Amino acid sequence: MQQRENFNKYSDAFEKKLELIVVDEISAELYCKRYLNHLLQHKKYYLAIYADVLNKLMQHLPKKKEDISLIDFGAGNGLLGIFAKYCGFKKIFLNDIDEKFVQASKKLAMQLNVEIDGYITGDISAVQKHFKNEVPAAIVGTDVIEHIYNLEIFYKTIQQMNPLIVSVFTTASNPANYFKVRVLKKIQLKDELEGGTPDDHALFGESPLEPFLKIREQLIRKYSNELSDVEILVLAKATRGMMGADIKASVEQYRLSGKIPAPAAQTNTCNPLNGSWTERILSLEAYISLYNTVGFTCKFYAGFYNDYGHGLMNFVKKLLNAGITTFGKNFSPYIVIVGTKK
Repeated sequence: MQQRENFNKYSDAFEKKLELIVVDEISAELYCKRYLNHLLQHKKYYLAIYADVLNKLMQHLPKKKEDISLIDFGAGNGLLGIFAKYCGFKKIFLNDIDEKFVQASKKLAMQLNVEIDGYITGDISAVQKHFKNEVPAAIVGTDVIEHIYNLEIFYKTIQQMNPLIVSVFTTASNPANYFKVRVLKKIQLKDELEGGTPDDHALFGESPLEPFLKIREQLIRKYSNELSDVEILVLAKATRGMMGADIKASVEQYRLSGKIPAPAAQTNTCNPLNGSWTERILSLEAYISLYNTVGFTCKFYAGFYNDYGHGLMNFVKKLLNAGITTFGKNFSPYIVIVGTKK
């Protein structure tokens, strides 16, 4: 379908509004402020990503923006959704599983003088409940689907909300980029075997984490005091990629039948306490299968590097972005997945 509008044209004016943001008035939470500061420090890059998301949405959605109700899923501080409303979309709903981020997004929207139509705290089931009386036309999100514990349920739920819904998600867990995958696997192994702290990087999270393997060992001990240390370690390794309830079920199954589950593929791992995956790496074929199972089809697009700076590294990133035009997803730092009805 023909692209109807280039949302990049709104970026300069919106960037000027962002320069007036008083971060300390957005939230008292250190993590919310640290995350927002990161986005504002690289605002040109993130606004380019947001504009690209909206451009791709409109390429695949046969409606005018003025008629579109859009969900920014896993919105964090809400910048993508706020930008979309600034660009003229009919209704925008901001969602995050963390109430602290939802409250921060409200204050950010107020500072930017952009009226948001609804705020939703919770996972995709909470979003579904919110839309009993209206049907959203689109759902978008950046750097969120690689953290969702059960993508099968997620895609099934958005299909139930609206079988014609168009989804656009970016993920930095690009399985086509060999070098990116190597970096991601190192991060996964660190979370699994060493744990981490907020000092590791700006977007780590608000609290230190023990190694996921150790957390699973602790949970298994709580679920069954009859197992030996050797059995506990075997089960802890085998349940990599599971959260509490599924770990408990696996322990029960082992006690009854001796069956040991298969761990998640490759080095994929998740926080056993909340199910949040560490940059989960899925193949393009796996994504296609997920979408097809619920009656959607999907297309993949290459993302681009942040070349809005100066110096040698910025020159390198410009060269990499030029290479993306030839090598596509194999070169890109992230991918964009657009889902539509089959």
